[in-house]
Amino acid sequence: MKQRLPAFNYTWLSWLNRMVCQVMYQVQAEMPPPLPKKGPVLVVSDHSSLGDPLVLLASAGRPISFLMAQEIYASRFQWVYEAFDAIPVRRGRQDINAVRRMVRQLRGNGVVGIFPEGGLDNFRVEEGHPGVGYLALKTGAPIVPASVVWDKERSVSSILKTLFIPCKATVRYGAPLSFPREVKPRRAQVDEVTSQVMGVIKDLRDSGVI
Repeated sequence: MKQRLPAFNYTWLSWLNRMVCQVMYQVQAEMPPPLPKKGPVLVVSDHSSLGDPLVLLASAGRPISFLMAQEIYASRFQWVYEAFDAIPVRRGRQDINAVRRMVRQLRGNGVVGIFPEGGLDNFRVEEGHPGVGYLALKTGAPIVPASVVWDKERSVSSILKTLFIPCKATVRYGAPLSFPREVKPRRAQVDEVTSQVMGVIKDLRDSGVI
């Protein structure tokens, strides 16, 4: 599992993120934390705002390595993404390197965060990309489903607008979902797991209003 570098940046940025989420989004860390304290975990959430990873990081109780688009990762903020151990992926194609990094992270008892619907604009698949089901079956890591609900429409292109325009966010976590590990997951199994997880996320999203 890749080491976060430098550790100081991660500690400071994590604290700053929690403060921003508390002040700007009214997000509080859950007690007890929604994720298992130890072991590999896949955090799988719906995706409607650039702020989704921020509020998940602030509320989950453990560091999360998020999968993110290569074109966003390779920007002036790359040092921030590196500090949070984000995993860049080339969208619109099979990125074997990204898959291998996620598998290594999970086998090293880390936490990986995925937005299975894909991007906010391009490469979006409402029913969920099947990589979620594949990772769960390949590694045996439990999935913690989540839904982030904002009380107003958010920018899908400007991280500065996301950071500095107040908006209430509610994070809903579901109970962990576990699936038998498969050395070579079949496509039918992958699709079934993905569909089940997306169904739970929809139920979380529809379970109440802010």
